[in-house]
Amino acid sequence: MAEAALTTSAAPKSDRRPLTNFTLASYGAPAAPLALAGLPMAVYLPVIYADSDGFALSLGIVGLLIGLSRLSDVVTDPLIGYLSDKWKTRWGRRKPWVLVGTPIFALGMWFLFMPPFEFSDITVFGATFSNGYIWMFAMLTVFYIGSTIKDLPFSAWGAELSDKYHERTLIMSWKEGLGTFGSLVSSFIPLIILFDGQVKPTDAVFWLVLVMCITMPIVNANCLVVVPEWRVVERPKRIGVYEGLKIVIKNKPYMILVIVFALGAIGSAMTNSLSLFFVKHVIQVGELYGAYLAPYFVSQIAAIPLWFKLSRRVGKHKAIMWAIGWYSLWSCFIPLVMIAPSDWFALFAPEKYMGFLSADFQVTATTYLTGVESGKLPVYLVVMCLKGSAIGALSAIPFAMCADVVDVDTVETGQRRAGAYMAIWSMVKKGAYALGTTIGLALVVYWGFDSLAEPRETTNTQFSLLMLAVTYSVLPALIKFASMPLLWVYPLTEDKLQEVQAQIRAKHGIGDAGLAAAR
Repeated sequence: MAEAALTTSAAPKSDRRPLTNFTLASYGAPAAPLALAGLPMAVYLPVIYADSDGFALSLGIVGLLIGLSRLSDVVTDPLIGYLSDKWKTRWGRRKPWVLVGTPIFALGMWFLFMPPFEFSDITVFGATFSNGYIWMFAMLTVFYIGSTIKDLPFSAWGAELSDKYHERTLIMSWKEGLGTFGSLVSSFIPLIILFDGQVKPTDAVFWLVLVMCITMPIVNANCLVVVPEWRVVERPKRIGVYEGLKIVIKNKPYMILVIVFALGAIGSAMTNSLSLFFVKHVIQVGELYGAYLAPYFVSQIAAIPLWFKLSRRVGKHKAIMWAIGWYSLWSCFIPLVMIAPSDWFALFAPEKYMGFLSADFQVTATTYLTGVESGKLPVYLVVMCLKGSAIGALSAIPFAMCADVVDVDTVETGQRRAGAYMAIWSMVKKGAYALGTTIGLALVVYWGFDSLAEPRETTNTQFSLLMLAVTYSVLPALIKFASMPLLWVYPLTEDKLQEVQAQIRAKHGIGDAGLAAAR
């Protein structure tokens, strides 16, 4: 990173007005229906396609196809990133893509989980297999293409909304908070329909996808109308693709951030893809999965303001280190609770404290808890809430840091290439997530876990269930923890960022600050 030619005091200050809470909320609101989509894609997809309550396909093949479906991102992510940087319209560079990508995204997800025909075996070149594999792969590809068209320019748009170090964190905190609210709603939907007798994963997914398809167009339209997209004045010199890629690779803060985020995404994908299997086969309360998730998401929302305050005090990269440490600590307790004797937790059995509830509710609850180590349930919930309180920081703060590192590129190029940076970021994120999902599912299959087994009369061995718990919690924490040395040497602090922005204004006489808004 080049040294600053001027101190911040010598450079003109940004005259852009601070974003209002309504603008921040309008930009963050699309994260809520996106979270409604996130739960089916991250958690329910393997269960829907590879569980006895779903389409009963092979768990190993489903995991492999999830990974292979991301191959289209190698082409689409750089292409959309480049086009959204270069293609200027009267409505801005980013907004048209969000408008076009939204219906593709929604339709791809709807048909992925609600196929219009029943799956059956087909024979191709002498090999017989279910056509469900082909359908899943095709709809995943459509979904991910829609996601790229919509989400990549949307993220680049957010990176350009402010040039202030802490306001960028605030933007992503709003986005993460509203996204977590969407996750909270998504966790309550399976819990609500439970009382109507709808206990299968397919029931929950139907309502989640339906609510997403209704709300996403509404909040996305509001965002397109309310949130400004700043006109960006760039120097006329063109940067070639190869030269531009070399500049990205030399951007040390960005490359560190990409590696950190990739490790985090791999760990998160392993946890999310195994979450419902863990609740169904280890805790044995798959029907109460919504009740398991709801406190987890509440803890995320409650902790976001605390992580934001910590990042203001110690810096963004150090706040992430604290969050990873906190997450890793509590992750280690999950398999320990599993192998501990049930007698240790007898005091916490929920049945002992339900006397004030109606008789019908007690009968229903007792039905679901029969044969379960119920004393461990409250302990699992407490550990999950403590662990989950770090997720907001691990999601929101890296995105704010990504907006910072684009400024380093602008010093070299004189251009605002947030789209290109978000394309690489998105491609790495999707690839890492697909890799994490594939690794997680492959490992538990290797260790003998059978997703089609009956949970309470299981043929799974105690070892396979223990390794399911370890792969769900401990291994992801270790992978996230591996990024600690890189965060320790992360160079782009608040003071350094101010120097970089001073260079932009002094060297190029440009910047997205203080320019007129383009609606």
